[in-house]
Formats: sequence, C-alpha cells, structure tokens
Amino acid sequence: MKKIVYYILFILSFLSFCSVSALETEYNTETNVKKAILVEDYIVRHKWKVEEFIDKYNITNNWSLNNDIIELEESIEALKKIQNTDIHKEAAEEIIQAVIKRIKRVNENLKIKLKEEKLRFEKELNTKKNTYSKLWIKLSDKIDSINLKVAKNIFKNKTILSLKESKIKQNLINLNKESLKLRNFWNFVFTSEKEIKDSFIRILKNIKREVASMKEQLK
Repeated sequence: MKKIVYYILFILSFLSFCSVSALETEYNTETNVKKAILVEDYIVRHKWKVEEFIDKYNITNNWSLNNDIIELEESIEALKKIQNTDIHKEAAEEIIQAVIKRIKRVNENLKIKLKEEKLRFEKELNTKKNTYSKLWIKLSDKIDSINLKVAKNIFKNKTILSLKESKIKQNLINLNKESLKLRNFWNFVFTSEKEIKDSFIRILKNIKREVASMKEQLK
C-alpha cells in the first residue's frame, strides 16, 4: 500500500504541472483546513490511547501492531501538509477522504489485535499468579504453625498477660493478618507481574518486622 505522504506529494506534483490557469484553480478552503485539524486531533488522541494500552499490557515485538502505529503517524503527517490554503482544494479533499478511509481500516485491525493481546496478557498473568499462589499458601501455613506453637507455649491457661506477653500477642495477631493476605492473594486483582511481586515483598517485610519484634520480646 502506498503511503499517504507519497500520495500527497504525487497529487501536489501532478497538480502543479497541470495546464490549468491560476484563475481556474480552486484553492483549499478554511473549512477543509479545520476538518483536517479535527481529524488530526482525533488520530493523535487515538494513537496516544493505543500506545498507553500497549504499555499497560506490556506488548512487545508485535510487528503488525507497530505497522498500524506507523500508519497513524503517516496519517497525522499527511493531514498537517494540507492545513493551509495554498494547495488545491480537490487534492486536500481527496487526502482527507483517503485518511478517513485508512483510519477506519486501521481501527478495525487494532480492535482485533488489542483484544487478542489483552487476553494473552491476562492468561500469562493468571499463570504467574497461580505459581506465586502455591508459594504464598506454603508460607501462610508456616506462619500459622509458628503462631500456634508460640501461643501454646506462652498463653496456655493464662488470663492475665504481662506487658511483654501482650506485645507478643499483638505480634501474633499481626502475623495472622499477613498470613490471611497470603492465603487470599489469589482473589486480589493485579495488572502486572511487578504489582504481584511488590505486594508480596510488602507482606514479607511486614512479616519480617513482626518476627523481629517477637524475637526481641522473647529474649
């Protein structure tokens, strides 16, 4: 497919060599200029949304999608070239119509490709969540086991706790909260593997802090 930029240059070159007198030439109108600006603005905003989508769903090495982006960029360049009244009206109108037709086709392709990429991303993310989930449950079981042993050794048959014991009890309560987070991690919604790792690291830091505090109290 010929690029629109080349199409514009062809039309402008052709018309400049036409044997039509200056009096017979109808130049571009302000209406066409405004229309070109509006269409360009739409494509610029649309391109930005597509690129944001690509970044959000970590889409890489998709040559077909890259070609669609290039077509959007070429269309923007084409519209910029006709935003004046120094070119022929017919050429400007043909270019606007060609761009609109092209964008409709590109958008139809993008709709299919972006949907496929989103499904691929979500499938991969769920696979990773499942892998992490097995580790989280094992860690949660370990925390629950430690909590139970400490509770039995310190609080057995006690109704009144010392200050140190009260602090240890609070540590156990906090550890139990983190354990529940790990056990229910599968139900959380994540948009990237980085979010999964960051959330997991936060929980691990909380666990480390509570364990260190409890060890200090048990000395």
